[in-house]
Amino acid sequence: MTDGRFDLTGRVALITGSTQGLGAATAQVLAEHGAHVIVSSRKQEACDAVAARLRERGLSAEGFACHIGHQAAIDAIYDHVSATHGRLDVLVNNAVLSPWRSVEQTDRPLLLKALETNTAGYWYMSTAAVKLMKTRGKGSIVNISSTVAIQPMRMLALYSTFKAALDGMTRSFALEVGEFGIRVNTILPDLFDTMLADAFTSTEKQASVAKTPLGRLGDPRELAYAVLFFASDASSYVTGASLVVDGGRLLSS
Repeated sequence: MTDGRFDLTGRVALITGSTQGLGAATAQVLAEHGAHVIVSSRKQEACDAVAARLRERGLSAEGFACHIGHQAAIDAIYDHVSATHGRLDVLVNNAVLSPWRSVEQTDRPLLLKALETNTAGYWYMSTAAVKLMKTRGKGSIVNISSTVAIQPMRMLALYSTFKAALDGMTRSFALEVGEFGIRVNTILPDLFDTMLADAFTSTEKQASVAKTPLGRLGDPRELAYAVLFFASDASSYVTGASLVVDGGRLLSS
């Protein structure tokens, strides 16, 4: 029997940081399930290229650049969404700044820059989404966190800190906007087979795989299907939740 609860036909989904890696995979999976996706990252050319590839596959997509660390850019993309579509059903907060620095190497300008993107950016993307979702009495916000929110890594102190803060943000938003039919959830991925993984040496990746019960890196689409669950009516009674998608990696930490 066909279950339509994963069907996103007629819905508009905005995915930040979606020109590569987990974000691009998420845009494709949501589009494959009927959503009109707005591909977004800092560079318009990259957004247009990914959206064009999706349209070549018969999917519905457009590109719109947005640097979520800049309030003017956030205002611009929501002005566009409101004027063009009049609705937003799904927001996936995925864009991130993850500087590779020790605690002692992290100066104030870098900390504040990361704060603007990783916390303020998620916050104001979400509050703008809530305003649009309220008009329809329904919506889903999915925040992409990381397992480093639970198990920090050396040289990723800022990333770990802001991802840990994101869990509190998710639950706070879920508490306040649930009465409007809006759900807010978090996904915590570990190492996936993306360009981000290429920042690690072959030895480091092998060590990670060795400690992962499922014995491999994640495929980006496996993260995207978790987003689909939260974006769709399949999770209609789930809010304020944190879902770890890591092949069991935290179990061995």
